[in-house]
Amino acid sequence: MKAYRKFLAASIAVAGLTSAAHADIIIGAAGPLTNAESIFGVTWMNGMEIAVRQVNDAGGINGEKVVLQRDDDNGDPKQGTLIAQKHCDNAAMLGVVANFNSGVTIPSSDVYHRCDLPQVTNASNPKVTQSGYKNLFRPIANDLSQGSAPADYAINTLKAKSAAIIHDKQAFGQGVAEVFRDTFTKDGGNVTSFSGVTQTDVDFSALLTSIRSENPDVIYFGGVMPAVGLFVKQAREFGIKSTIFGADSAFSSDFINGAGAENAEGAIVSFQAPPYDSSPELEAFAKSYRDAFGEDAGPYSAYGFVEASVILEAMKKLPAPLTRKAIAEEIAKTDLKTMVGTVSFKPDGELTNPFIFLYKVDGGKFALVK
Repeated sequence: MKAYRKFLAASIAVAGLTSAAHADIIIGAAGPLTNAESIFGVTWMNGMEIAVRQVNDAGGINGEKVVLQRDDDNGDPKQGTLIAQKHCDNAAMLGVVANFNSGVTIPSSDVYHRCDLPQVTNASNPKVTQSGYKNLFRPIANDLSQGSAPADYAINTLKAKSAAIIHDKQAFGQGVAEVFRDTFTKDGGNVTSFSGVTQTDVDFSALLTSIRSENPDVIYFGGVMPAVGLFVKQAREFGIKSTIFGADSAFSSDFINGAGAENAEGAIVSFQAPPYDSSPELEAFAKSYRDAFGEDAGPYSAYGFVEASVILEAMKKLPAPLTRKAIAEEIAKTDLKTMVGTVSFKPDGELTNPFIFLYKVDGGKFALVK
C-alpha cells in the first residue's frame, strides 16, 4: 500500500506539469496566446520551441530532455504575476522567457526575482530593467532605440518639421511615444500635440479632426494592434496625408489588412529584427519554422528562438545539477552570435549593442528602409 501511495503521488506530481510531463528540465514561457496579440505570442513561442527541439535533438542538457511549458498571460499584469508564482513554485523550472508585454513584465519580474528564476524578456519599456534585478535580461532593443530611430529618420531623412504623437496610455505605447517625442524635439522638431487614447478605442474621429487642423508632417502612434490599424485607416479616410509611424506591434500583415493596403501604403514601422531573407541563417530558421509548423514564421519567432537560446546556451556551459542562480550568473556572461546579431548584456541586463530596423509598407508588403 505504501509503495502504491508513493506511485500515486508521483503520478499526480508529473500530471501537474501538463505539457511538461516527463521532462527533466523545464523552461517556462508566458505571453499572450488568446487576446488580440495572440498571433505574436503564439508564433513567438513557436520560435522558442524550435530552439528547444534542436537542443533535444543534440542530446539535451547534460543528457536531460528540455521541455517548453507555455502559459497564457493574456497581456494581463494580474495573470502574469499568478503565472510567475506558478513558475517559481515548480522546482523543475530553471528559466523563463517572459513576458511579451512591458506592463506584464514589470510586476512579474518582482515575483521571478524573489525565487531567483532567470527571466529573459521580450518587453521593451526601459523601466523593465530599472529594478536592477540580476536574474532579468533583455536581448532586444528597448524603447529608447525603438522610439529614437523613427524620430531621427523623420527629421534627417524625411526632413519633417512637425509631429503629432498619440499613445495608448499603456507602459509600452506611452513609453515609446515619449521617447519619440523627446528625440524629435531634441533634433529640432516641433510636437503639435501629444495625446492619449484608450487601447480599446475604435473611433478616433474627434482626435483626427484636431490632428487634421494641425497638419503635421508626420504622425507617431505608440500602441498595439488592432488600434494602430484602425487609426491609420481612419486617418486616411479623414484625408490626412502625413507619414505615419508605428512601433513593432504593427509589423504584421494584420496591420496592413486592418488599415487596408491602400491606407497603410507608406506607413513606417520599427522592428528589432532584419527580414527573414536577409541572411542564410535567417533563411534557414524560416525554413525550419515552416517545416515544423506548416506556416511562415511570425514577426517575433526569431526572437523567441534567440531568447530561449540565451537560457539554453547558459545551461550547456554548466555542470549538473543545474541551479537557477548559476544559470542567471552564466547568462550575465553571454556573448552569443545569433541570427539577429550578437547578444551580450550590460550589468543591468540590457543588450550591449541594440539593433533596430525600419520598414515601409510598399505595395502591401514591408520593405526594409533602414
